[in-house]
Amino acid sequence: MDLMKKIRVSMLTIAIMLFSAITFANPYPATLDDGNLVLVDGGMGVGRYADRSSVEVEQYAPPDYQIAISLVSVTFSDEYWRQHDTYVGGPYRLGKSFLLRFRYHWDRKSIAYNWGDHWQDWDINRDYSHADGDPLIPNAAEVAFVSAYNMRFFGDKTGYSPVLKRQRRVIDESLYLALGI
Repeated sequence: MDLMKKIRVSMLTIAIMLFSAITFANPYPATLDDGNLVLVDGGMGVGRYADRSSVEVEQYAPPDYQIAISLVSVTFSDEYWRQHDTYVGGPYRLGKSFLLRFRYHWDRKSIAYNWGDHWQDWDINRDYSHADGDPLIPNAAEVAFVSAYNMRFFGDKTGYSPVLKRQRRVIDESLYLALGI
């Protein structure tokens, strides 16, 4: 392949990657309230945001930790969405908040979350999209840990995705960028 053809193929590949990043960008603001509220899940015009100022360390016994964090429901403007195809920059309304508790085991890189009156283990090898699981759990757990200790819990840790049939990161790097870590 000659040099010009290689350059054209490279430029086309870059253009496709940029288009994909723009097309599939998250339509919700990554943070609200000057970074205090961090997006952990969103859909149908409602975002769930972890409130970093609410973090409470309930147990510190390395390698075991227990942390509580409040999550806030945020409803965005449908009219703004229809005009801009995004909620970023648009009006929103804070709604109800609820408390989540997480237990962490540092050495195993495992978490459990309080569900009703019992603790449920979160499986790193399951998909946590809306179709097959819940992205809120690992994202909220990571926001709580980073907010409490200013360090990543999962970091580059991967788990197997049965849907994708490959390894994938537990926490997307974009969450760490929103957290400034």
